[in-house]
Amino acid sequence: MSLREDRALADLRAAPLFAHFDDEQLRRFAALAQPQYLETGSSLFLQGDRASAFYLLAEGELKVFKTLRDGRDTSLRHVPAGQTFAEAALFRETYPSSAETMSDCLVYRFDRQRTLDLLAAEPQLSLNLLAAMADLLALLNRRVEELLLPVAARLARYLLARADEQLDPSGAAAPGAGTAGSPPADGPRVVTLPTTKRELAARLGTVPETLSRTFDRLRRAEVVRMSADHRLIEILSFDKLHRIAQD
Repeated sequence: MSLREDRALADLRAAPLFAHFDDEQLRRFAALAQPQYLETGSSLFLQGDRASAFYLLAEGELKVFKTLRDGRDTSLRHVPAGQTFAEAALFRETYPSSAETMSDCLVYRFDRQRTLDLLAAEPQLSLNLLAAMADLLALLNRRVEELLLPVAARLARYLLARADEQLDPSGAAAPGAGTAGSPPADGPRVVTLPTTKRELAARLGTVPETLSRTFDRLRRAEVVRMSADHRLIEILSFDKLHRIAQD
């Protein structure tokens, strides 16, 4: 087995979609994987393009977004390494959204027809794929619910989610740790925004100007304090932020 095949097997084994596959199933599916190295800002497919493949992101980060009728883009999800995306390509003729890399990425491309042929021969893969798509549907439902909230509530929920990821209640920054965005008074309170203000506005379903005004209202209300580039956000009052998130 070549180094490339070894790497593909390891990347598939780490992905939730393939978590319950045995070695033989993984090898059969890895044989379909076509690695692609993409630079930051590269487009994999555009909304409305013919659906020809779905993908696994092995390295980097990318966004899946939809272009609205008024021409604005709204982000549906940020895909981290280890996750699959565009699974709907297996059951649709066109892509319902677009995908663009946010950093240099390694993706594996799985051809639509060859994957469908394998699905017919591997019932376990079909079940895993259904579970993955059910999780994605739940995510998209939450996104729709969030878009019905005021922009301030959407921003507050986003900041609390970043606090959950980045702040350790024991007092040291540790990505992946946290307790519902509520570290103790003497714990860390500064979160780093992992994206630009323009991309954050798209993620929240608004425009940069409205996002800037919302940040300014939170600042004047002494809920947050920001660095000049808005990349570092100090949460001054978790209680106030939680109340805004419920509005």
